[in-house]
Amino acid sequence: MNRIILPAAAFLLALGLAPASWQPNGGLMSHSPSHTSVSRPKQVMPVVLHAAGKELNDENIVDELHSLPLTLTIRRVEWNQPSMSIDFIVPNPNTQRSEMYKNIAELLSFSFAGTSNVNQVKLRLIAEDPWLGTRHLLLAADAGREEWDMGLYFELRHVGEDSLPDVIKSRLHVIETNLWKTRFDASENG
Repeated sequence: MNRIILPAAAFLLALGLAPASWQPNGGLMSHSPSHTSVSRPKQVMPVVLHAAGKELNDENIVDELHSLPLTLTIRRVEWNQPSMSIDFIVPNPNTQRSEMYKNIAELLSFSFAGTSNVNQVKLRLIAEDPWLGTRHLLLAADAGREEWDMGLYFELRHVGEDSLPDVIKSRLHVIETNLWKTRFDASENG
C-alpha cells in the first residue's frame, strides 16, 4: 500500500497538485477550470499547468494572455489562427536571461499545452529605451506545436543565466541578435 501512496504523493507534489500543507515554502494552491497554480514568494515565477484543449479566439485572447504569470510586458499580439505572433518588451538592460526564458516557457506552454488551436508562435524580445523612444530586437523564435513538449518547458525554466543549449535553439528556431550576444555572451566570457 505504501508503495502506491508515496509515488502518487511525489507525483502530485511535482505537479503542484498536493495540498497546501505539502507545498515547499508554504505555497498556496489556486484552482480554476483553466489552470492550477502554486503561489510562491514574489521573486519566483509560479509554475502554471494549463488545461488542454481551450480554443483561443479573438474574443478571449486578451483575457487569456493577461491571466498568464508573465513578468515582461506584451507590446503587440497578432492572432491569425493557427499562428500567434507576440512581442515582449525588455524595459531594463539589467533584466536577467532567466526571467526572459521563463516568460518564453510560460507563453509556449500556454499556447501548445493549454490550447487546441495554436500551432505556431512567433515571438520577439525587444529592448526598449524609453528616453530615446527606440526599440532593438534582442531575440526571435518561431516555435511549432510539433516541436514542443513539457520537457522543453522545464529546460527553459531551468537554464538560468546560461546560454540556451543548441537543442533548444534548434527546436524553437531561436535567433540571437548581435545585441543579445554582446549583452549576454560578453558577460559570460568576461
